[in-house]
Amino acid sequence: MTWTVHTCLITLAILCVWQAEVAETCRCIWRHPQEQFCSADMVMKAKVLGGLKVGITSHGNFSIKGYHIKQLKSFKRNCIEINTIYTNPSSASCGITLKYNTEYLLSGSLRDGKMHVSSCDFVRQWDTLTDSQREGVVSNYEQGCGCKITHCYSSPCAASSSAECLWGDEATETKLFGKRTTGYTCTMKSDKSCAWCKNGGKNCIDLKDA
Repeated sequence: MTWTVHTCLITLAILCVWQAEVAETCRCIWRHPQEQFCSADMVMKAKVLGGLKVGITSHGNFSIKGYHIKQLKSFKRNCIEINTIYTNPSSASCGITLKYNTEYLLSGSLRDGKMHVSSCDFVRQWDTLTDSQREGVVSNYEQGCGCKITHCYSSPCAASSSAECLWGDEATETKLFGKRTTGYTCTMKSDKSCAWCKNGGKNCIDLKDA
């Protein structure tokens, strides 16, 4: 009987751990880089210098980890100097892992003056960004924050107003990062309508073609 009770307790403990891991699974809404930029509190180019671990839990695990960075250029909230960023400790809780001595595009939220980043934010190794994405974070994305990017999960897909850009990469292309993700910005034109454009708004395509 003692052995049976002991076995049941072990099984119950394993199930509790499994349920906790399932509950902690990271879930992100698939968003265009421009949406990630516009919703972020801060966006910057930075070099990762090293790491740190903070916040030890009662189980001896780290509840959060951080990275020491050198802020190279700020694209949003440039009046704030950030030397350390924070993230959750595992990918299951949307934490990120960064390489030391590597430059990144970092976006995230500010909480009590501290910058927090996650895998749901626009975080990319700087040398992997396309020219259009670099132009986007420098100026184009911010100029289009008044536009709405409407997600299309099937075709046809219609816009409800002229201030929308249809984002159909996931419906019309088989790869994760299609042309509107890597090469276009949802830009507000002089008549307050929005369209997918590149080269600083010089080359635009119609909503129906997006």
